[in-house]
Amino acid sequence: MDDIIADAAALGKKIASHPKMKAFVASVDALKADGEAESLLKKYQEKSREIDTKASQGKPVEVDEKRELADLQKKVASNDKIKAMIRCETDYLDLMRRINDAIDRAAAEAHGAASGS
Repeated sequence: MDDIIADAAALGKKIASHPKMKAFVASVDALKADGEAESLLKKYQEKSREIDTKASQGKPVEVDEKRELADLQKKVASNDKIKAMIRCETDYLDLMRRINDAIDRAAAEAHGAASGS
């Protein structure tokens, strides 16, 4: 099992040095450095969670709450640092999905070969 953990650590280092990972980290750092953008994103996330929680509990969501969320969403969508972070996050998550798919495929193929299928 130690060899698997060592391989995983090596993969982690490769991922950390990948341009998509570096771009994502840089975009998060840029967002954190812009207090206004960071605050805007947090407000949007909090309001979105609040509305989702109410809706899932069957509680009514007021029109002014929906309007506030829509306003925050417009501001988030027009903020360059947030847009860049979301773009980089999407690229990074796609990379991670592709890595997980490759691991799953390799394990399934090895399992199939081992069981004689």
